Amino acid sequence: MHFGPVMTILGWSLSLLSALMLIPCLFALDEVGSNTAAAFFASFIVTLFFGGALIFASRGEATALERRDTYLVAVTVWLVIPLFAALPLYLGEAVTSPIDAYFEAISGFTTNGASVMSKLDDQPRAVILWRALIQWFGGFSLVILVSILATAISIPGSSPLSRALAKSTRRRLSRRVRYAVLSILSIYAILTGICIVLLWLSGLSAFDALCYGFSTLSTGGFTVSDGGHELFENRFTELVLIIFMLAGAINFALHWAFFNGDRRAYFDNPEYRYLIYVFLVISALMVIMMNVETNISFVDSIRYSIFNTVSFLTTTGYSMSPISEAGERFWPVGTLFLLFVAMTIGGSTGSTAGGIKLMRIAMLMKLVLAEVKSLSFPRAVIVMKYAKEKITKEHILSVWAFFAFYIFSIMIISLGLSLSGLNVKASLAVAMANLANAGAAINVSMLGITDGGVAVSSYSGLPDTAKILLCFTMLLGRLEFFAVLALLNPALWRR
Repeated sequence: MHFGPVMTILGWSLSLLSALMLIPCLFALDEVGSNTAAAFFASFIVTLFFGGALIFASRGEATALERRDTYLVAVTVWLVIPLFAALPLYLGEAVTSPIDAYFEAISGFTTNGASVMSKLDDQPRAVILWRALIQWFGGFSLVILVSILATAISIPGSSPLSRALAKSTRRRLSRRVRYAVLSILSIYAILTGICIVLLWLSGLSAFDALCYGFSTLSTGGFTVSDGGHELFENRFTELVLIIFMLAGAINFALHWAFFNGDRRAYFDNPEYRYLIYVFLVISALMVIMMNVETNISFVDSIRYSIFNTVSFLTTTGYSMSPISEAGERFWPVGTLFLLFVAMTIGGSTGSTAGGIKLMRIAMLMKLVLAEVKSLSFPRAVIVMKYAKEKITKEHILSVWAFFAFYIFSIMIISLGLSLSGLNVKASLAVAMANLANAGAAINVSMLGITDGGVAVSSYSGLPDTAKILLCFTMLLGRLEFFAVLALLNPALWRR
């Protein structure tokens, strides 16, 4: 076991996190009579100290990652980074308990979007910006994490760096990887910048545009106000959000390839086509249901259907409740079912979205069709392919194992939440949303909860045991089970 590379990666991650803390610290200097600036500066010092110490302690040690090291890096980073990201929230008294601070931080870093904070309009701007920055940092970290895990998990086309590295044969592998990572970072930053500018031009304030730009491309879902009403003041804002939620849910290797001259990168990728197909089908079904079961106009039903489908499919979690001409909010049961199906499917591999992922769903469907075909032609030799690659037995077992763990986890988490006091419907909805890293999608109007259950909307009223369970749920969903389960396997440590 080599702890050197684990300490190095964690140290540099903490150092980058400490640098990000200086941005909200500058915002906090304008807030007279607040200790927010001091909280961010103290957190910056502590985080930089630990990050630098880890880098210094691992100097001269082996840098090659083995399989165990890969899993340990993934889990350690996603456990430790939120711990330090929670410091300014707790020290600045934005939340009242360490558990709430950690919940908010890990929700942001996993781009989940579930929040225990209420009265966001009264919170310091530095805190609101910090939440958005955590999501942005977590989104990029996820893209890099998937590329690391792809070396240990055999799934065709799962690495977001594979296409970026394919044509860089003149460079050594380490330099090619570094070049590809920096290239994806530049694409991530460029797309974020474009999103921020367009949101500002759409009518949002510069600060709101900045925060929503960070939250949207990372498919995080944190808002700057309790209702998020500023998102829907004009159609241009909604259009910008739709475009960049989709951009965040597409494999970032495709963005890289497109910006580097491959104009057919998107359409040559099957997962991108599946994303479009699923979006069109679910949106069309939602339009039909809204026109049948509500008195909402046809144009508004299209608007609500498209926005909510994109938000749930990309696991961003922004929610635009349908409002009738009488001013009533109403979600037909069928539309809720479709949205939760979209949320469970999720976006593409190598993206910032959560869920099962379209690649796995496509492979499962291919397997089902192959089994049906074999019933008609028992002696036929059926070869399944994905992206022109043969689907092997190992790929099938990996996808089936993931799907089984996913369904089993929903059941266990729902049971745990029920034991903590939530009703069955709310437990199932919260479990599904947080395992798909779309916790922001849950709200009172969707679940039909009365005033007595408003706490479910912000998660603030949940008992600490439920919050701890949801923290583990977010981690499990973000790391896609295998990294966590592998570390719990004693056989891995006996090698």
